[in-house]
Amino acid sequence: MDIEKVINRKVLIVLFSHEGLEKAGITDRNFYAKLVGYDQIGLWIENPKFEVVNVRREDGSLIPVSERQKETHIAEVLIPWGNVKSIVYFPYRKGFNLEEDGITNLDQGTYL
Repeated sequence: MDIEKVINRKVLIVLFSHEGLEKAGITDRNFYAKLVGYDQIGLWIENPKFEVVNVRREDGSLIPVSERQKETHIAEVLIPWGNVKSIVYFPYRKGFNLEEDGITNLDQGTYL
């Protein structure tokens, strides 16, 4: 298998540890995510529900805590190779590759 063939596909990612990746939305050692790339540093995955809270306005002034709101964005997250234990791809599993199969809700596991 060539990793190039699974770019833009959902894969199961198994980590040695997710320590240090929680702020990027990775809270489990095993999870499904869309693999968007890789480089010498690690795997790039998509987190379609990355939450941020702006604390400053465009003019630089602080937003009062009571007025701050969560925003959700699509983010691409780097997982260093040292954290990656395994990548599992299911080439023949129907209803698994969301974009290809038109599915928006998978049935089990943790998903980013």
